[in-house]
Amino acid sequence: MTAAGIAALLMLTGCGGKDDVQGKTGEDITAKSSADDIGEAYINEMTRIADALEGVDDEASAKAAAKKMKVAIDGLNQMSDELDGEISGVKGMQIFGGRYAELVQVQGRIATSMIRIQSDHPELMDTISAEMDRMEN
Repeated sequence: MTAAGIAALLMLTGCGGKDDVQGKTGEDITAKSSADDIGEAYINEMTRIADALEGVDDEASAKAAAKKMKVAIDGLNQMSDELDGEISGVKGMQIFGGRYAELVQVQGRIATSMIRIQSDHPELMDTISAEMDRMEN
């Protein structure tokens, strides 16, 4: 249940900050950004989430992952706000058409990590969720 909640959160939100990302992030995106820049920022933010989840193997790493994911989610949200939350079908194809393989790969990494954590250490998924909730308040 917790894994599904985090998955839904990741699909609906985003993040920013350049501490560990090369290239564009959510905070770089404006309504005038090119489709290439938007795609790069989105992939970079999702990669930050995948990297964070892949490193989870104990309570400390779960808490650290939650912090990294929060930054990424904030960036994705900032992108969404800048783009008024709307990307037309044509714009979506421009953004992700050339990055489809990257998008599928990073989504697969996220899903694989979430399944691993939930299967092997469900308490760590709860830790991630609780830490993210704590940061929201």
